[in-house]
Amino acid sequence: MPARPRPSALLVVLALLVAVFVALWAASHLTVAGQQADAGAFRTLAPLHDAGRDLAGALRRGLPVACAAVVAVLGVVALVRRAWRDVLAAVVVVLGTVGIALGLREVLVRPDLGGYGYAHQTFPSGHVAVVGGLCVAIWLLWPWPTSRTAAGWAGLGVTSVAALASVVTYAHRPSDVVGSLLVAAAVTVAVVWLLDVPRGARAAGTPPAAAPSVTDGTPEPPRVGDSSR
Repeated sequence: MPARPRPSALLVVLALLVAVFVALWAASHLTVAGQQADAGAFRTLAPLHDAGRDLAGALRRGLPVACAAVVAVLGVVALVRRAWRDVLAAVVVVLGTVGIALGLREVLVRPDLGGYGYAHQTFPSGHVAVVGGLCVAIWLLWPWPTSRTAAGWAGLGVTSVAALASVVTYAHRPSDVVGSLLVAAAVTVAVVWLLDVPRGARAAGTPPAAAPSVTDGTPEPPRVGDSSR
């Protein structure tokens, strides 16, 4: 069966995600207004920090472990199903998202423009990158195509909870967690375009092939009830 043409729209989406990431970093780290906005978000969330930091801290610690356990189970199921490409895509998404996020944190800078918030450069969040990459892996490995969309939305919700927990505990600035979401989205788009995954969605959306027609010149036998002469 010939490979499906890869939609060029995904490359446009990838380019937009990269552009938004760069613009977010530049605005939030290289401008006074951006650093003030990040610091102001901490003040806005101070009531949540005081009331829910214990719960948020537990979620920060527990969500990566829970997501990794689900990925492990679905990975075994995918191996049994011989869904090799989906397994490869899941591994690449997790390692790519986490590796790129951690690498960018070492390369990007946050100059001190007035002492707004803490001084450490923590953009993008490695913690949110882990949860985001694992949730995308769950979506890729999900063995039930009819509910894969629901699994994707659930993963987005879990990643959003992890992002909020990181901000509420003051572990990361809002720009850090948004940056990680953009990294996870960009890696996902790139892997989907390169590997043409997930397999289940492809199989579910592909119509059944038509039966081959007779082309050897043999006349068809007369049909029952055909009155033509």
